[in-house]
Amino acid sequence: MLKSFLAKRGYGAIDDLARIAYKRGDAIFINKFHPRPTKNDTDLAQAIGAVEAIGWVLIDRQSEGEGIQRFVSLTFRRRESTVPNA
Repeated sequence: MLKSFLAKRGYGAIDDLARIAYKRGDAIFINKFHPRPTKNDTDLAQAIGAVEAIGWVLIDRQSEGEGIQRFVSLTFRRRESTVPNA
């Protein structure tokens, strides 16, 4: 219940937020993702994969900051249903 409450207000796991935006019918999904500095961006890659599995396609990625202040702005668009694997 708390997870759902937070996700509806823009807080929580990126895949939960992407799922809500997809169900809502949004055409674009944007997230400010904070990768763990010790994971060599494997968590970033997993997050992108999880969002794309929902039905989004990554169209832009911008990294800013360093260390624990580093974040990546990710922009996704809804996958076109008429184009396979678009």
